Amino acid sequence: MKKLFLSIIVFFSILHADIPSQMVQLYQKGAYSEVCSIGIQHFKQIHSNEAYVSLYAFGCLKADQIDCLNTPTKLLNQSPEARINASYFSLLIMQKKLLLQALYDNYPLKSLKLPTSSSLLSKVFDLYCKSPQSSSSIKKYTDPNNPRQTYNLYTVQINGYKTFAIDVYYDRILATHHVYQ
Repeated sequence: MKKLFLSIIVFFSILHADIPSQMVQLYQKGAYSEVCSIGIQHFKQIHSNEAYVSLYAFGCLKADQIDCLNTPTKLLNQSPEARINASYFSLLIMQKKLLLQALYDNYPLKSLKLPTSSSLLSKVFDLYCKSPQSSSSIKKYTDPNNPRQTYNLYTVQINGYKTFAIDVYYDRILATHHVYQ
């Protein structure tokens, strides 16, 4: 489905201005943070095209810039695919906000029953809800589907902005580090 989605975007990029085609090229190269930045800077040029708005939002998501998903979520409502994307982004925004509240304010999440997704944020959110480990500053979880993969969840502050990070380990070796902004 993602390949079809990207194929449609590539097709439309040929028909539109340079900014959308630049976003597609950057996304294909894995420069997600740049896609997110361009989407924010040139939002007026892409806001009427749900495919480009979705591309901008997926770029932000892959760059762990969850807060940037608020604007595209509002606009993705004309097609079934866009509404699915908007629901997915809304879920991740809510999970991030609830995790922040739980980590910083000791808000209990154990009784919550939310939809889930395959995203790292959703996986760790679900693991946290089942076992908050409130006494430790670094919460450690093992992936139930892959015991060789573990996650560390902990709070961080960036320029006074409270957020959290998730480190993914494979066989006890740091594989990826995500700071959710």
